[in-house]
Amino acid sequence: MGPFLNYLDRLKQRANLGPPAWLLPRARALKGVQWLILAMLLLAVHRVGLELTSASPGTDFDLLYHAAQHLLAGENPYPIAREWFRYPLFYPMPAVLLAIPYSFFSVQVGRILWDLTIGGLFAFALWRTRGPYALLALLSAAYLYALRASQTTPLLVAASLLPWLGFVLVVKPNIGLALWCARPNKRAVLGGAAVLLLSLLILPSWPLDWFHALQEQNQHLRPPVLRPFGFLLLLGAYRWRMPEGRLLLLLALIPQNTLPHELVPLALIPANRVEMGIYVVGTWFTLGPVIDAARRHPHALADITAEAWPVILAAVYLPMLFLVLRRRPLLPQ
Repeated sequence: MGPFLNYLDRLKQRANLGPPAWLLPRARALKGVQWLILAMLLLAVHRVGLELTSASPGTDFDLLYHAAQHLLAGENPYPIAREWFRYPLFYPMPAVLLAIPYSFFSVQVGRILWDLTIGGLFAFALWRTRGPYALLALLSAAYLYALRASQTTPLLVAASLLPWLGFVLVVKPNIGLALWCARPNKRAVLGGAAVLLLSLLILPSWPLDWFHALQEQNQHLRPPVLRPFGFLLLLGAYRWRMPEGRLLLLLALIPQNTLPHELVPLALIPANRVEMGIYVVGTWFTLGPVIDAARRHPHALADITAEAWPVILAAVYLPMLFLVLRRRPLLPQ
């Protein structure tokens, strides 16, 4: 009986040790995968329901969709963007190229596919690099606002976390630069350079055309540091050695419209469920002032951003600044 009991003891010890060593990397990689699947399903149901139950307000995708169709027809979309949209073509040519595959569908189907692609990559990148808790960012008003407007900002966040997607950062260079400075990598530089070269081969005049488009209407594009009390965000420089500190500082310095969708990159600052909850709740406080200002100043982006800024600063930027400052950077070994 002695050898048999010893054999049983060894089996019990092996069972308590968990999976074999060769399975550990795969087990860690799949941790919380059920939450990712659930997030993807809810995203798909919400986006399809949104398309079926409400009229499109004219999204950024609509702007890029028609620009891509005109480009395929051999036309320069920059001078004629006002023919199908209320704003100039604020996006650089790489964004138009990104929309080309979706332009072969109807605008309604293309819009759904565009948003699901961006949302799926955003969710996967957060889950893969930050953990299941980060999926709470999909419940933020910042992300849902971006989804409703078919914004590209969540895609840029995914690109900053997934090196193979880094070339997408050139789609929106201001936010892309801030995200790249937070997490620099060579693949993003090489990929972005290749996309820019391709865009110049297709339409050599687009940089100048884009510059003229930005001059048509740019009063709403101001660095947060130049808005009331925005100088407080310069305190992020104290954590320059940390990705979160660099991100916060660069976001404060680059020109942007400071509407809720531009708060999506700040979802990279929370490090656990509690901090992510602070971020999510804070973003919901910004939605009311933005909607109220939009009703009183329809299409006046400068007025909307100016009126909503105090709440955006107090409810999201300053709490994220506090989270960054309270952390201690890792000392070099």
